[in-house]
Amino acid sequence: MSPGSTHEVSVEQGSPEAREHPDQLQQVEQLLRHFEELERQLDQVREGLTHSHRLATLGTIATIIAHEYNNILTPVITYAQMALASPDDHALMKKTVEKSLAGAERAAKISSSLLGFAQEADLAHAARVPEVVDDAVSCLGRHPSKDGIDLQIDVPDVLVAISPLNLQQVLLNLLLNARKVMRRTGGRMSVTGRATPDLVHLEVADSGPGIPEEIRDRLFEPFVTHRHDPTDATQRGTGLGLCICRDLVRSAGGTIGVESVPGQGATFHLTLPRAADIFETT
Repeated sequence: MSPGSTHEVSVEQGSPEAREHPDQLQQVEQLLRHFEELERQLDQVREGLTHSHRLATLGTIATIIAHEYNNILTPVITYAQMALASPDDHALMKKTVEKSLAGAERAAKISSSLLGFAQEADLAHAARVPEVVDDAVSCLGRHPSKDGIDLQIDVPDVLVAISPLNLQQVLLNLLLNARKVMRRTGGRMSVTGRATPDLVHLEVADSGPGIPEEIRDRLFEPFVTHRHDPTDATQRGTGLGLCICRDLVRSAGGTIGVESVPGQGATFHLTLPRAADIFETT
């Protein structure tokens, strides 16, 4: 019998070499299962962190929202009191109803946007850009114009391949950061965009103090933060917001970057895949 055939017999009879391969295969399978479990746990941590950041964002703007609700209710209460004091004044009654309706609609819009933003996740695969921008601005509670900030919005009415909740979180974070650095000085803030057959390009720009050169290249890394005014407690942050924004955009197959010159504001560039109009956003 040839040496080759002898070797084949020894393998079939359970030589150490034959027993070694099943053991190695089992170890590889166990390692793969371990990596799959680690990946699942990492996804859970990432989702939990994203939701926690949304709740922290709501906490950040809670005072502003409460103040805005007070601004809505004050004229409603005042007109109602005046109307009760003059029940025969039909013109005043009509104005009271109009003021009450306008205030209620404004409060309902803010509440609806906030409740949507607070949910853990949504199952939609596409977002209509103008609607999400409108929801993000509503979540600010207080319109930027009341702080001397001129907000300009010019975005295409198209769908992008990202969930509305995730896009809202990205835009709200960028708008909050812009308003934060211009809260005392005022300025300009814009959300603009353009669409190609495959991509949607969005820009969120402000005329604030810009981003310091020493952190600009690390801006999307975890725990990188900066306070333009050390005496302003509202500028305190965790340094996770932009990192989470980057992950949300990347998970949708998009990109996010920033251009900034100190003293000349900052512009954040988002590129997202365009979704077909057949997708539903709700």
